[in-house]
Amino acid sequence: MLLALALPAVSPLAAAEQPPPFAHAEPHDVTLFGMTFHDPYHWMESGGERLTQWMLAQSAYTRRLLDRVPGRAGILEELRRLDAAETQVSGAVLAGGTWIYSKTRPEDSFPKIFARPAAGGTERIVVDPARFDANGLTARIDYWTAAPDGRHVAYGTSIGGGETGMLRIADVATGTDLPERWDRTRYARPAWLDGESFLYPRLPPPGTGGKQPITGASLYLHRLGSDPASDPRVFGPGPGPGVVGGHAQPTEYFFRAVASAASPYVIAEYDAGLGNSPQAVFVTTKERLRAGDPAWRQVAAFADDVRGVVPQGEWLYVRTAHRAPRLAVLRVPGARPDLARAETVLRQGDASIAGMTAAADALYVTRTQGGIGQLVRIPWNGTPERIAPPFEGSFIGVSAVPSEPGATLRTESWTRSQTVFHYDAAIGAFADTGIAPPSVVSFADIDWIDVHAPARDGSRIPVSIVAPRGAKRDGSHPLLLYAYGAYGATLEPSFDATRRVWFDHGGIYAVAHVRGSGGFGEAWHRAGRLDKKRNSVTDFIDAAHYLEQEGWTSRDRIAAMGGSAGGIVIGGAVVTQPSLFSAAIIEVGLLNMLRLEQIPIGAVNTNEFGSTETEEGVRLLASIDAYLQLKKGVAYPGVLVATKLNDARVSPWMPAKFAARLQASDAGPRPDLLRVEAGGGHGLGTRAEVQAELADYFAFLLWQAGLPEFQPPR
Repeated sequence: MLLALALPAVSPLAAAEQPPPFAHAEPHDVTLFGMTFHDPYHWMESGGERLTQWMLAQSAYTRRLLDRVPGRAGILEELRRLDAAETQVSGAVLAGGTWIYSKTRPEDSFPKIFARPAAGGTERIVVDPARFDANGLTARIDYWTAAPDGRHVAYGTSIGGGETGMLRIADVATGTDLPERWDRTRYARPAWLDGESFLYPRLPPPGTGGKQPITGASLYLHRLGSDPASDPRVFGPGPGPGVVGGHAQPTEYFFRAVASAASPYVIAEYDAGLGNSPQAVFVTTKERLRAGDPAWRQVAAFADDVRGVVPQGEWLYVRTAHRAPRLAVLRVPGARPDLARAETVLRQGDASIAGMTAAADALYVTRTQGGIGQLVRIPWNGTPERIAPPFEGSFIGVSAVPSEPGATLRTESWTRSQTVFHYDAAIGAFADTGIAPPSVVSFADIDWIDVHAPARDGSRIPVSIVAPRGAKRDGSHPLLLYAYGAYGATLEPSFDATRRVWFDHGGIYAVAHVRGSGGFGEAWHRAGRLDKKRNSVTDFIDAAHYLEQEGWTSRDRIAAMGGSAGGIVIGGAVVTQPSLFSAAIIEVGLLNMLRLEQIPIGAVNTNEFGSTETEEGVRLLASIDAYLQLKKGVAYPGVLVATKLNDARVSPWMPAKFAARLQASDAGPRPDLLRVEAGGGHGLGTRAEVQAELADYFAFLLWQAGLPEFQPPR
C-alpha cells in the first residue's frame, strides 16, 4: 500500500540513548603551501587495535539503535522474500559452441561460473568459489575470461573482499582446475592469444612491512601445462623486456593485455584504472612474444586520449576521445600504428561510445545516451548500421569472440529485469538465451521519467526519477536521491527487486547525473573533475532543490546516498547545505580528500581530483574535503556512514575520521552512525550481508523521514 501522509517529527532517540562511543580529538595540524588544516582525528590513520576497538564499539552502538527501529525486522523479512527467487547474471559469452556465464542463483551467496551447450542442454557448474573459503571468510570470483575455443576459463578469486588473490584455470568440460596457479593477482583478466596460451598481469611482491602493492603489475606469457615459475615477463613497469625507444614504464598504473585469436597483434596497455582513463598503448606480434623478443612499439600516449584498442586481422581498432568528447572509433594497420594517419570507422555522434568488441562477422560498438544503450554493428570493411535493441534500457555487457558471429547482450531497465540476448547476424534478430530468468517481482505499477534540473550556472542536470505510478506530487513522499559523479562513470538504468520495499512505503528513487559522471560525453565528465569538481556537489544540491520545488518530496523527506567517489558528492552536500536533507547514507566514501594519497588507490586518483604535491592541488582537494568542512554547532541531517574493515581501496580510517568529527560537531537531534562490516571489501558482501545492509539503510531513511511505523519508542 502506498503511503502519502502528514508525518510527525522524528523521534529524538539519539538524545535519549547513551551517546556514541567517544573518540579522542588530539591536536594535529597539517600545513601545506602555507595553508594550515586542523585534523583532530589524524591518529586514526595509524590503524591498530585502538582504532579497531573504537570502530567495533561504534558498530555495536549502531546495531542497538537500528534494531530498535520498529519496522526494520519487517523490512529485512520482505527483502529476503523479494530476493529469494532472483537470479543475477554478471557475465556471459558464447565460445566454441558453449555458453559460459557467471550468475548468482537464489540459493547462492556469490556468483558461480556455469557452462551450457549452445545447442541446448542442462547447465552445470564449472567454478564454485565456496571451495576456497578460509578462516571464516568467504571467497568470491573477481574476474574470468574464456578461451576462444571455450575449453578453458581463467578466473581469479579473493578472500573476504580483499580483491588481491589467486589466478587459476578451469577445464570447462570437467569443472576441474589445471595444476598451475598464481598468487598476487588482482583483476588480472587474462588475454587469450589462442586456446593454449594467454597473457596475464601479476603484482610485485609485498614491500616493506609486508604491504601488497595494487599497482605496477608486470605482464607474463603462459602456455597451458607449463610451469608458471618459468613464465617470461614480457612487459611492465621499470626496466624489462624491450620497448622500441627504450623508455621505462611508470609503476603507479594498472597494466593489462588485449589479444585476439583472429589477429597476429597483441596489445599492452596501462592507465590509472578509473574506468574511463586515457591509456598508454603498445603493440607487438604473437610471433615476437613467443620468440622472447617482443620489441613493443607505442601506439598511443596519454595525450592521445585512447580509451580502448581491439586487434582484428591486420588492423587495430581504436576508441578515442581525442577531439571527440563523445568518442569515435578509428583504425590503423598493426604494422604501422600511426594515429595521425588513422582511418575513421565510426564518427562521433549524439551518443557517447562506451565500448566495442570483435566477433567473426563485425565489430560491435556500444553507445550510451544518458545511460540508454545503443548498438552499432560495423561489418569488417563494411558500413556501420544501427541495431535496435530488444527494449529500451541500459547495456550491462556486450560480449563476442572472434571465432563466433553475432554478439551477446545483457540489458535491463529501471522497471524490467535483466535479460541475456544473443544477436544472430544471419537473420538480424535477437533471441533470449534463457540464461537470466525474468524477475518474479513485478514493477508493472512503477514508472520512470528523465528530466533536467536547472543548475545555478545555467547548466541542465539530467535526473532519472523512478516512482510508483500516480504518485502525487504533494511533497509527502520520502525520496532517495543517489549520485556518483566521477571518472565519467554512468549510472545506467538498473533493475533491483529490493527497491520494491522502498516503493511500497511510498518512496521515490531518483538519480542525479551530476557533472563528473558519464553518459553525456567526455565534456560532462571534465566539467566535474579537478578544478571543476565542486560542480558535482552543487549539481546534487540543485537537483534536490528541483525535486522539492516540483513537489516530488519535501526537504524533511529527502535522503542523499552515494558511495566510494560518490562520497565526495554526498559528504559535500551534507556539509554545504545540511538543512536540505533529512538523512544521508555514505558507503565506503572518499570523505577526507586532503589525505587521498594516503589510501591504496590514492596515487592513481590524482588526475581526477588533484594532488598535494602542488599548491593548486591542495586547494582543490581541500575544497571537496567533507571532513575538513564539518563545523561545530551545526545541525546536520541523520547520517549513516558505512565502511568495511577489509576495504582494499578506501581505507576504513577515512570514513571513521568523518564519523568521529561529525558526532563531535553535530548540534542537531538526528543520529550520526558508523556502520562497520568486519568482513567484506570495497564491493558487495554475501547475499545475506547485502540484505541486512539494505534493511538497515531503508529502516534508517524511513525513520528519519518520519514514517510513524518506523519511529522508535521514546
